[in-house]
Amino acid sequence: MNPHYLYLTVDLAVLAVPLAFSFDRKVRFVRFWPALFPAIAVMMALFIPWDIAFTERGIWGFNEAYLSGIWIAGIPLEEWLFFICIPYACIFTYESLKFYVPNPPWRPLAIPATAMLAVASSALALTYWDRSYIATTSVLNAALCVGLAVYAARKPAAREWNHRLWLAYLPLLIPFIISNGVLTGLDFWQYPLFNGAVDAVTEQIVWYNNDHNLSFRIFSMPIDDLFYGFLMIAMTVISYELIAKKMGLVTGSPPAKQP
Repeated sequence: MNPHYLYLTVDLAVLAVPLAFSFDRKVRFVRFWPALFPAIAVMMALFIPWDIAFTERGIWGFNEAYLSGIWIAGIPLEEWLFFICIPYACIFTYESLKFYVPNPPWRPLAIPATAMLAVASSALALTYWDRSYIATTSVLNAALCVGLAVYAARKPAAREWNHRLWLAYLPLLIPFIISNGVLTGLDFWQYPLFNGAVDAVTEQIVWYNNDHNLSFRIFSMPIDDLFYGFLMIAMTVISYELIAKKMGLVTGSPPAKQP
């Protein structure tokens, strides 16, 4: 494989299975595309300027040896696609689990979990206010979690989004760590699961300035990415549900029977 297409290959690999199964008769995720793509655009309206700004400041960056060479607004094409492929796979999983797990048993734990994440994010922001990546991610996560927990406590529909968000996020951690592991260290499995030797990580498609994060990794992936990933998924889920409601799309509903 040409190494210049490695990041692009990761993007497409993440998208391949969810896209292929978007047309299956049981869920027919394709029905919800009219809400999905505007929701992704809402998320990108925050994450793309953030990405551009942090790239310009050297808080993270990209190894051109693994890129196609196409850059848009200061970040590579592959990074733009990352913010389409990952959320697509996440919302596909979120929606599919509504069908396959109609009554998740830990429903009462969802609001406390969101509230605890808000507290943890607030503590991280206060403790590491001078480290731009974790501080920014934590502030945004805390704000989102507080808003979601308060809204979910008052609105039955939002309670459904909240516990469904956690139901999707937890199993998604495995493919998320694998895909981000490849991006942050091609042989990520060779590093310890809990890796404090951050300067020893090599062969990175996406590199990080460790002065701006927690300087601790899961394999090769900065642990900060867990908070970043939750924020990205949660923002897309909330936007998706609100836009679907506005359009009159009933998410989680079975598809119409085909004649």
